[in-house]
Amino acid sequence: MIKSTAKYFLKALAPSKVLQSRVHKRVYMDFAEKVGLVYFGYVDQRTDEHRLVRGLTLSPSHRDNHYCIGTFQKYDVTLVERMDTLRFPGKPPKNHTWVVMEFDLHTRTDLPHVFLGLHSHSETFYAHLFTKFATLVKAPLGTFGSYDPAFLNRYAIYTEPAKTLEAERIFDQETTKIIAERFGTLTIEISENCLYLYAEHQRPTEALLERMLKYGVWLAETIDTPKH
Repeated sequence: MIKSTAKYFLKALAPSKVLQSRVHKRVYMDFAEKVGLVYFGYVDQRTDEHRLVRGLTLSPSHRDNHYCIGTFQKYDVTLVERMDTLRFPGKPPKNHTWVVMEFDLHTRTDLPHVFLGLHSHSETFYAHLFTKFATLVKAPLGTFGSYDPAFLNRYAIYTEPAKTLEAERIFDQETTKIIAERFGTLTIEISENCLYLYAEHQRPTEALLERMLKYGVWLAETIDTPKH
């Protein structure tokens, strides 16, 4: 009886997942068409036929779908939905789904690796992060002035020990105040002179993708503009 009940629920679940996948596909396709990106769908990270989205979510086991690429307001943009299971000794495995948007920065300055992480990220997420990037430390903010409490209550800035002042100059009080006001639960990374925005565990909607694109371009322009 238990086995038959389990089979019933599995059969009922399968069409639901198929329907959800179709809905997600339509959202990404409509968004891509609206903003001028090209939609490719599923891509295999082991092939060289597409540009691999890197950043902190890159792993040997991740799976990418709804891959889109193109140019928007002079920025090369790549969009992908990435799924992975994060495992760490002593921590429970966690399934993660990210909507990732990557922007190629124009600056010729060699930028440090910086991650703006939410305090709400799981222990497994941070354990995995600090294993992959062992040199990252929490930047002690406040060298050039006080930060908005709304930002400090939501985010911490992580970078290499020798780059904390540089990271603080990039994400200064004015920039982080706007991030706290507009970015919601998006997380941010600069790596190899690319900007990454991450929406984790969120249902993809056109409104979410438009917000990521709008504020991603704004932040890319902010980073690319020299500060005196």
